[in-house]
Amino acid sequence: MPRTHDKHHFYKYMSVETALKVIANQSLRWSSPLKFNDPFDHQIGFTFEFCGSEIGQAVYREMERIVFGGKNEFQEPSLLTQLALRLQGIADRLPKDAIMEDFAGAAQEIADNFQLHVERLHAGIQELLTHSRVLCISERNDNVVMWSHYAEEHRGVVLKLRCIDELDNTLLAARQVNYSRQFPEFPSLEQYVRHLTGEEPLNLTALSWDMAFTKHSDWAYEKEWRVHMPLLNEPPGDGYTLLEEHPSVFGAVYLGCRMTDEDRGRVLAAIEEHIPHARAFQAKRSDTSFDIAFEEV
Repeated sequence: MPRTHDKHHFYKYMSVETALKVIANQSLRWSSPLKFNDPFDHQIGFTFEFCGSEIGQAVYREMERIVFGGKNEFQEPSLLTQLALRLQGIADRLPKDAIMEDFAGAAQEIADNFQLHVERLHAGIQELLTHSRVLCISERNDNVVMWSHYAEEHRGVVLKLRCIDELDNTLLAARQVNYSRQFPEFPSLEQYVRHLTGEEPLNLTALSWDMAFTKHSDWAYEKEWRVHMPLLNEPPGDGYTLLEEHPSVFGAVYLGCRMTDEDRGRVLAAIEEHIPHARAFQAKRSDTSFDIAFEEV
């Protein structure tokens, strides 16, 4: 699996019960995006700097340039472009207005259907992206808010997960989440016209994939990274998938500062039985600041 970053490790927040299962099975739980607490996650669309009438006019002008300007280099010429290329050879024998009249109708149809096309594009993207499993991890193990939200209000656990090249483990493919107040912007009008004509097709799959790694800027404190796994032809199931990792991936276990003595004993016993190489740390509240620190057990 090719590396996508230079990180040595990441962290995963979880409850005590989940941690006990993870440690016992050395398996991480990957979730469907539909299970996420953010209603926008994987369910957004592009913003466009142009409208239907503008794309219609631009396509009309591009057809005119192809027929009367001699443009003929296209990677994947569209049906409309193929027609324009055939007309190039007889353009000097036909009235320009007559030739362009048909293109005007096609351009108007593109303009009229633009919004419907956008809606279908977004629906397809969201269906594709949500039919997947995602492993969400963080750069940080000491975020007080994340301990509250994802680790049972500081009663849970954080695992240190190592990125090991020799194992080719899944964490090597993690990608950093981008935080923004705006949805991703679609390529420019000029780029889209070149896509429609086949002169320079856009990689819409790659552009759409970026949405799986884009969240509202309010979430930036999480310092999140993700590994995204499409389900392809698999059914969605119950929204979760357990994937086994090599025991050496589990480098350390951090116990919440409010964890009960009983749970602390259970987790430490599980570490000793299943991943004895992993170091264990107890979280402690600072006496002078709103921070937590860790002491090795």
